[in-house]
Amino acid sequence: MLLGWRARIGQIRPATAIEGAEEWRSVAPTGVAFADARTIVPRVDAEGLRVMMGQVLEASRQLATAKVDLIVQCGAPGTFIPGVGTDQKVTDEITAETGVPAITMMQATVDALRAVGATSVAVGSIYTDEVNEALRVYLTALGFEVAAVEGLQMTDPYEASVHDADSAYRLGRRLHKAAPDADALLISCGTFRTFEVLPYLEMDTGRPVVTSNQASLWAALRHLGLRDEIPQLGRLGRTV
Repeated sequence: MLLGWRARIGQIRPATAIEGAEEWRSVAPTGVAFADARTIVPRVDAEGLRVMMGQVLEASRQLATAKVDLIVQCGAPGTFIPGVGTDQKVTDEITAETGVPAITMMQATVDALRAVGATSVAVGSIYTDEVNEALRVYLTALGFEVAAVEGLQMTDPYEASVHDADSAYRLGRRLHKAAPDADALLISCGTFRTFEVLPYLEMDTGRPVVTSNQASLWAALRHLGLRDEIPQLGRLGRTV
């Protein structure tokens, strides 16, 4: 049987990281397959992410040769640092270049927060304070109240790869303690592993949890009309 007989999803990810792609594969619904393309990210800062985004169209052309049904631009800071409107610009450019529909990781994250009914959010990430401030400004511009922010101050994109999923769990617990009334917790970074702990973090905080990698897989499946429930994705994985 042809791999991806229900859907073939192309993902553009930082070259340093395999974690996000492997998380997707670990929970992939039957009949869904993935094609990977990579971009080089010198540093997790404004200039390094600008370099990353300069490689997106070439990566998209590579994925189009695999006859994918959808292209997902992963690397949320690449679109939230320039600000609201960048996601649409990037997806329009990808589709104009390849003829393939596209979404971004950050676009998916916002859609996921809205899907779980969040209007206020506590934000955790691997990022520096400078990058987190850009994320706060972006979310605020879209109508979210950002109740708390904590970043792990990483600038080397590989560094997130050496953090186990329990690191994300501990970060989420700290966020909940800092902002217990926030509607949801957001953990941003597609390399930061979360799938193993998502259901437990939701159970232990009583709040829906949205993460970059979880939201982008959920959004990709829903964009393609697939309604599979994926328990490893927590509350969002049961949301149509």
